[in-house]
Amino acid sequence: MKIRKFEFKDYAAKKPVTVSAKGEFLTAADVAADISLSLGSLFTLSSELQMKLTLERYKIEPDFKLGIIGIGVLTKNELIEHIKLKSDIGQLALRAEIGYCNELLTALKTNVITPWPSVTEKPDEKAPFWKTDKNCIYLRLSNRALFCENTTDSVTTPFANYRITNVHPVFKKRGYAVIVLQGTDDIRANFVPVAKSRLTAYLSGIGHGSYTTYTGHWNDHILEVGHYDAAEVKGKAIHFLSCQTGAQLGPDTVVNGSKAYAGYTENFILQWDDSSTPIDEFLLFARCDSTFDIMMARGATAKQAYDATIKAFNAAISQVPNTVAATYLTWDRDHLKLHGTPASRIQPYRYVKFCFPLTNMATEEALAKAGNIDLKD
Repeated sequence: MKIRKFEFKDYAAKKPVTVSAKGEFLTAADVAADISLSLGSLFTLSSELQMKLTLERYKIEPDFKLGIIGIGVLTKNELIEHIKLKSDIGQLALRAEIGYCNELLTALKTNVITPWPSVTEKPDEKAPFWKTDKNCIYLRLSNRALFCENTTDSVTTPFANYRITNVHPVFKKRGYAVIVLQGTDDIRANFVPVAKSRLTAYLSGIGHGSYTTYTGHWNDHILEVGHYDAAEVKGKAIHFLSCQTGAQLGPDTVVNGSKAYAGYTENFILQWDDSSTPIDEFLLFARCDSTFDIMMARGATAKQAYDATIKAFNAAISQVPNTVAATYLTWDRDHLKLHGTPASRIQPYRYVKFCFPLTNMATEEALAKAGNIDLKD
């Protein structure tokens, strides 16, 4: 059903989006017919009325499952019980629904649909493998992108598989040396030596998290505030798809020298795919979050990558108006934060400089081992 420029699923058109002055539920079509009904924030409603509106919206929504990274999967009925009990998860769900309704009312008023951001392929920079300057030679080395992908958890595995298929190849094509920690290898002991390398330019992955910690296989603490060496993050751009790490861990890495950190300040929540519709809801969430990684791989600044990711979320929200998917796409978008230097970028390579004559015997030995030494008399 089309309401203004937005295409609503039949059930979504029946869901209330606000409450009249008389306490009656109003649909998007009601508001579209009289835009003045969209004025004012729904957060000014009483807690009781906010709960009634939320429960009525869930009542009309078909059965669904929500994946909460860090918690697990909840069914529609389980979430309704949380709302009624006013649990932490229930209060989160209520805030998310009311916040989205406010956004939809504004969207109906402006009648603007955001297009997907352009992340078209950029040609690789023409960089020579070596260059000289007086008595010095510069050798080109490939920078590394280190991915920590949790593939041993039911909630994170689908995202990890999506990232492995759609994100990692972009970095490889741009010339990065891609290193992937997955399965039982996704642990701190394997992370540290690669992260500390001066050739590692980017850290990313999917995993559980808290305000202070990003975790891997079996909750192994890969990166935790107060428990890592600054060399693990210094000079690197970072993006972890995890709950809450954008609140404290992200800023902490910036204090310790990272270029930028993009992450979520609260739980990342998604709807598993609704097979009854032609739109794959899971892919909407995956595509939105991965926009940051892909933009960074292609040479965008951290701010450009962040702005493109926000635009991707807005485009996805427009595709599924007044659904649970739209509610949590909005929630995730609103809790994605960027810390660090907005103008920072990463490059697929860097140069190492050697000046002659070499005065360091260890350097000579390293070069001899790295190359094919001439053993002729």
